[in-house]
Parts: sequence; structure tokens; C-alpha cells
Amino acid sequence: MSTGDFVGQRLFGEYQITTKLGEGGMGSVYLARNETIQQEIAIKILHGRAAESAEIVERFKREARVISMLTHPNIVRVFIFGRTDQNLIYMAMEFVKGRSLREQLQQGLVDELTAIKIIKQCCSALAEAHDLGIIHRDLKPDNILLCEFRGEPSFVKVLDFGIAKITEADGEQQQQLTQAGIVYGTPEYLSPEQAQAQELDRRTDIYSLGVILYEMMTGRVPFAAQSAVQVLTMHVFNEPEPAEQVAPQRVSPTMGAILRKAMAKKPEDRFKNAMDLFRALEAREREILNERHLDPNASYVPGSELTGMFQAVPTGEQMALNPAQIPAQPQFQAPQPTMTTDRPALERQSGGDTQRKLIIGLIGVLILVLIFLIVVAVMMNQS
Repeated sequence: MSTGDFVGQRLFGEYQITTKLGEGGMGSVYLARNETIQQEIAIKILHGRAAESAEIVERFKREARVISMLTHPNIVRVFIFGRTDQNLIYMAMEFVKGRSLREQLQQGLVDELTAIKIIKQCCSALAEAHDLGIIHRDLKPDNILLCEFRGEPSFVKVLDFGIAKITEADGEQQQQLTQAGIVYGTPEYLSPEQAQAQELDRRTDIYSLGVILYEMMTGRVPFAAQSAVQVLTMHVFNEPEPAEQVAPQRVSPTMGAILRKAMAKKPEDRFKNAMDLFRALEAREREILNERHLDPNASYVPGSELTGMFQAVPTGEQMALNPAQIPAQPQFQAPQPTMTTDRPALERQSGGDTQRKLIIGLIGVLILVLIFLIVVAVMMNQS
């Protein structure tokens, strides 16, 4: 049975497949709904012919395994993995209503503060993945979903860990699925080392995020050509046109420096990890808040408090990032509450009354003691 026959059928007893959301070379994605609890989930089902390939099946299983390891609010969750009654392999995951960053960019460029907010969420999500030894390897606007969450219209969900690499596990199986000399990913967003099919680490995702941010700020990718090979060659050998020159009205010196560091040809010249890029973006974000005299909460993203990624910063605080040299590990401290020794008048008055009462009481005790001593002395003289 083909996956095209699944609309109208039920899975897990209570979930009815209502709509086909999309179809690719290896499978289709459906929307399923549980009327009892009013829940919708996405069902990704491999095509029958794809399920006959041991490598594709193993890659599909690995995608489910990878995503199920991740619990970050900015990453799509996987609920169930298994086979249908027709022996087709499926993966049930969180259904997110929204639009891709690609669709957003097709409608027009976003404000710099929004761009930073989006990439910061991606950094936060990748930080968890990287800590678990997972490299995405195919970051691009199509795989960044923007949805509305608690009033935030640009809440990020990172999608498609289908070609993710688990760096600390899998062993021989990983080598079989990622064969030497084969380049996976989308040419416009690949790092130089990925373009050359070299060994990858978390910094390849940093490069891809840099390319995405470059496109968000300038309206174009740093490298474009008629063939994928030409694009890959440009990633390896060519320097991109500085973003400040492409879009001088939109790209500040600080943002230009962030982009250059994120897209450095050598991995060792980039930000060391996703949180280093996060903090550099946070510094530029603070500049914007100061420049525009915005409330610190303008940079808030719902759910960020759960990951410890949000710290409100007073707009009066001067936080400047040297665009000539962004530190590898910039240190930004949350503002400390202002301390003062000048207490409110009411508190001072209350404290003064208490002190006077204590003094009067002490004097009274001393007088009683003195009277007692005089009485004792008189009695002794009489005896």
C-alpha cells in the first residue's frame, strides 16, 4: 500500500489521519488528530520502496533516535516510532503550525532584532544537540520553522535532523551511513570542511548559522552560482562580500564582525560553540536596545527562561562589542540590583523610634539598680 492511501485511516486507535502535509522522495508527512483530547500530531511515513532500502530505513530510525534524545523547546519532539499494519515505517512527532524561515524571507527581510532573536533560539537549541554529540549538518531557512507561542510570532522550532551526525556513538554503523567522500546538505549553507567531505564537529553548524544570518541581514546568500560544485568551491576558496557593503543601511560594524567570525574559513577561527555565538548576538542585541531606547523585554522569547537563556538588561547599560575583534568567550553579566544605604524616610523614622525606646528602657533599668544599691548600703550602715 502506498502512503497516498493513508488519509482517513487511524493510527494508535484514536488518531485519524486527516490531511497530507507534504511529500518527498522518501516519504510523506500527514496530519493526524485525536478528537477526544483535541490533539494534532504529524506522522512521517516512509514510501514502500524507500522502506526496502536498509540504509534509508536505518537513517530514518536514526533520525527518530536523534530527535527523541533532544528535549529543548526549540526542537520538534518525537513521540512514537514504529511500523503500520501495512509494514510501513512511520514516525509520530509534534505538529507545529507555522511558516518556515524561507517563507518568511520570501515575504521580505526581517528587522535586525527579530533576526537576532531567531538565531539566538537556534543557538540555544544547537547547544543542547552539540552537548549530546549531535551535529545537525543541514541547517538552512527551510529547516527553521517559525510559529506563534505565547504571543511571540517568531518562536523557533528546528526541524529535520535526518542527516544529523552523532559524533560520540554509532561507530561502524555511522561510518556506513556517512560514507567518506559524500557531501550531505544544501550547498548554499555548507561549511568549507563539509564541502570537502572532511571530518566535522559542532563548528560546521556555526558556519551554517552564519550563512543564514548573512542572508537574513542582506537578502542574499554569500555564495551563489549555476552549479552546486561552483557554490561548494566558493565556500572553500572565496571570501564573501562583507555584509556591511552589501546592505550598509542594515548591517552595523558589530553585526558585520559577528558574521565574519561565524563564517571564517577555518573552524578554529569561528566561535567555539553555539553559546559563544549566542553571547555575541546578545551583545549586539543590547546595543540595539540602547540605540532605540527599547524596553529590555523587547528581546524576550517565551520559554527562554526554562533554558536560562534570557536576562533582561537595562537600556542605560553601555554594553559595546568591539567589531574588530569579538572575543571567543565574551562574558556578559546580568545587571546587579542597585544597593543604597539611604533608607526610606518611613523606615528611618521607625528605626529611630525603636532606638529611643531601647535607650529609655536601659536608663530605667540602671535607675532601678542604683536605687537597689543605695537601699542595701543604708541597711548595712544601720546594722
